[in-house]
Amino acid sequence: MGQEPNIRVGFEDQPRATAAPAAPRRWSPQRPGEIGSPGEMPWGGAFGTPGPDPGFAYRIVRSLDLPGDEQQRADVEAVVVAVMVARASAIGRAPTASDVAVAIDLLELTDATAESFAGIAHDHARLGAVVTGLAIDRLVA
Repeated sequence: MGQEPNIRVGFEDQPRATAAPAAPRRWSPQRPGEIGSPGEMPWGGAFGTPGPDPGFAYRIVRSLDLPGDEQQRADVEAVVVAVMVARASAIGRAPTASDVAVAIDLLELTDATAESFAGIAHDHARLGAVVTGLAIDRLVA
Protein backbone atom coordinates (compact mmCIF):
# COMPACT_ATOMS: atom_id res chain seq x y z
CA MET A 1 0.00 0.00 0.00
CA GLY A 2 1.42 3.38 -0.94
CA GLN A 3 2.24 6.18 1.53
CA GLU A 4 -0.27 8.97 1.85
CA PRO A 5 1.41 12.31 0.96
CA ASN A 6 -0.19 14.21 3.81
CA ILE A 7 0.90 11.75 6.58
CA ARG A 8 4.40 12.22 7.84
CA VAL A 9 6.29 9.01 8.73
CA GLY A 10 8.85 9.47 11.49
CA PHE A 11 12.08 7.60 12.02
CA GLU A 12 10.50 5.41 14.73
CA ASP A 13 7.89 4.22 12.23
CA GLN A 14 10.42 3.09 9.64
CA PRO A 15 11.03 -0.65 9.24
CA ARG A 16 14.13 -1.84 11.07
CA ALA A 17 16.16 -5.02 11.08
CA THR A 18 15.62 -7.49 13.89
CA ALA A 19 18.25 -9.75 15.41
CA ALA A 20 18.23 -13.29 14.07
CA PRO A 21 17.33 -15.87 16.70
CA ALA A 22 20.18 -17.94 18.09
CA ALA A 23 20.61 -21.56 17.16
CA PRO A 24 18.51 -23.82 19.37
CA ARG A 25 20.26 -25.50 22.26
CA ARG A 26 20.88 -29.22 22.07
CA TRP A 27 18.06 -31.16 23.74
CA SER A 28 18.78 -33.90 26.22
CA PRO A 29 16.42 -35.89 28.41
CA GLN A 30 16.51 -34.47 31.92
CA ARG A 31 13.22 -35.52 33.42
CA PRO A 32 13.19 -38.43 35.87
CA GLY A 33 12.14 -41.71 34.29
CA GLU A 34 12.78 -40.55 30.74
CA ILE A 35 14.29 -43.23 28.54
CA GLY A 36 17.33 -41.99 26.61
CA SER A 37 18.44 -45.18 24.86
CA PRO A 38 17.14 -48.70 24.16
CA GLY A 39 19.43 -50.06 26.88
CA GLU A 40 17.55 -48.02 29.50
CA MET A 41 14.19 -49.61 28.61
CA PRO A 42 12.80 -51.54 31.60
CA TRP A 43 12.33 -55.23 30.82
CA GLY A 44 10.55 -58.10 32.52
CA GLY A 45 8.68 -58.22 35.80
CA ALA A 46 5.75 -55.83 35.89
CA PHE A 47 6.99 -54.24 32.64
CA GLY A 48 6.51 -57.49 30.70
CA THR A 49 8.25 -58.22 27.46
CA PRO A 50 7.61 -55.65 24.73
CA GLY A 51 6.49 -57.17 21.46
CA PRO A 52 5.59 -55.77 18.06
CA ASP A 53 2.12 -55.12 16.67
CA PRO A 54 -0.50 -56.86 18.81
CA GLY A 55 -3.14 -55.25 16.59
CA PHE A 56 -2.13 -57.61 13.79
CA ALA A 57 -2.92 -60.54 16.09
CA TYR A 58 -6.50 -59.26 16.37
CA ARG A 59 -6.69 -58.99 12.59
CA ILE A 60 -5.62 -62.62 12.24
CA VAL A 61 -7.99 -63.87 14.95
CA ARG A 62 -11.04 -61.97 13.74
CA SER A 63 -10.88 -63.73 10.37
CA LEU A 64 -11.00 -67.22 11.97
CA ASP A 65 -13.71 -69.45 13.36
CA LEU A 66 -12.94 -69.85 17.07
CA PRO A 67 -14.54 -72.12 19.67
CA GLY A 68 -17.47 -70.71 21.64
CA ASP A 69 -20.63 -68.90 20.64
CA GLU A 70 -21.15 -65.27 19.58
CA GLN A 71 -21.59 -64.05 23.16
CA GLN A 72 -18.19 -65.47 24.11
CA ARG A 73 -16.44 -64.27 20.94
CA ALA A 74 -14.80 -61.14 22.42
CA ASP A 75 -13.53 -63.04 25.46
CA VAL A 76 -12.14 -65.92 23.40
CA GLU A 77 -10.49 -63.46 20.99
CA ALA A 78 -8.89 -61.56 23.89
CA VAL A 79 -7.37 -64.62 25.50
CA VAL A 80 -6.15 -66.10 22.21
CA VAL A 81 -4.58 -62.77 21.19
CA ALA A 82 -2.92 -62.42 24.60
CA VAL A 83 -1.28 -65.83 24.24
CA MET A 84 -0.34 -65.13 20.60
CA VAL A 85 1.34 -61.86 21.53
CA ALA A 86 3.12 -63.42 24.52
CA ARG A 87 4.44 -66.21 22.32
CA ALA A 88 5.56 -63.89 19.53
CA SER A 89 7.20 -61.54 22.02
CA ALA A 90 9.07 -64.40 23.71
CA ILE A 91 10.37 -65.54 20.33
CA GLY A 92 11.19 -61.96 19.27
CA ARG A 93 8.93 -61.48 16.28
CA ALA A 94 5.47 -60.29 15.32
CA PRO A 95 2.44 -62.56 15.76
CA THR A 96 1.68 -64.92 12.87
CA ALA A 97 -1.19 -67.20 11.89
CA SER A 98 0.67 -70.22 13.26
CA ASP A 99 0.46 -68.68 16.73
CA VAL A 100 -3.32 -69.11 16.72
CA ALA A 101 -3.10 -72.91 16.62
CA VAL A 102 -0.45 -72.89 19.36
CA ALA A 103 -2.58 -70.57 21.52
CA ILE A 104 -5.68 -72.75 21.11
CA ASP A 105 -3.66 -75.86 22.00
CA LEU A 106 -2.03 -74.22 25.02
CA LEU A 107 -5.36 -72.98 26.32
CA GLU A 108 -7.00 -76.34 25.54
CA LEU A 109 -9.78 -74.24 24.04
CA THR A 110 -13.00 -75.98 23.08
CA ASP A 111 -16.66 -74.93 23.02
CA ALA A 112 -16.98 -76.21 26.58
CA THR A 113 -13.87 -74.44 27.95
CA ALA A 114 -14.72 -71.16 26.20
CA GLU A 115 -17.31 -70.52 28.92
CA SER A 116 -14.56 -70.34 31.55
CA PHE A 117 -13.23 -67.15 29.90
CA ALA A 118 -16.49 -65.21 30.33
CA GLY A 119 -15.72 -61.53 31.01
CA ILE A 120 -11.95 -61.89 30.60
CA ALA A 121 -11.80 -59.33 27.77
CA HIS A 122 -12.51 -56.58 30.34
CA ASP A 123 -10.45 -58.04 33.20
CA HIS A 124 -6.80 -57.33 32.47
CA ALA A 125 -5.57 -58.89 35.71
CA ARG A 126 -7.31 -62.16 34.91
CA LEU A 127 -6.08 -62.04 31.32
CA GLY A 128 -2.53 -61.48 32.53
CA ALA A 129 -2.87 -64.36 34.98
CA VAL A 130 -3.83 -66.73 32.15
CA VAL A 131 -0.75 -65.73 30.16
CA THR A 132 1.68 -65.83 33.10
CA GLY A 133 0.25 -69.20 34.10
CA LEU A 134 1.63 -70.74 30.91
CA ALA A 135 5.10 -72.22 31.12
CA ILE A 136 7.58 -70.34 28.93
CA ASP A 137 9.01 -73.58 27.52
CA ARG A 138 5.54 -74.60 26.34
CA LEU A 139 4.92 -71.10 25.01
CA VAL A 140 7.97 -71.03 22.71
CA ALA A 141 7.97 -74.71 21.73
